[in-house]
Amino acid sequence: MESEGDVSIGQSGEFEGDIKARRVVVSGHFNGTLDCDRLEIVSTGRVTGEIQIAELVIESGGHFSGTSRIKNGEPQRQLSHQSEKTAAKPAEAAAS
Repeated sequence: MESEGDVSIGQSGEFEGDIKARRVVVSGHFNGTLDCDRLEIVSTGRVTGEIQIAELVIESGGHFSGTSRIKNGEPQRQLSHQSEKTAAKPAEAAAS
């Protein structure tokens, strides 16, 4: 799907595929590839896949799982959620 404007996926909505738009707001479920200037994932929103964005907003309760790339050309980054204790263990082991 391509749009020069805004795209909204409602709370009961599901979309699987590719979206290219100016602004995307996700209240439901999205799975695919997304290219937009601004992505907003609200508290009920779930986004899975690859995103290329200039600006990302995730409300408390919203979920993102996948890879992201900032439109200014920075390399892709893999995002994951870890507790501080889990994240600190590898650094402590490397320091030993």
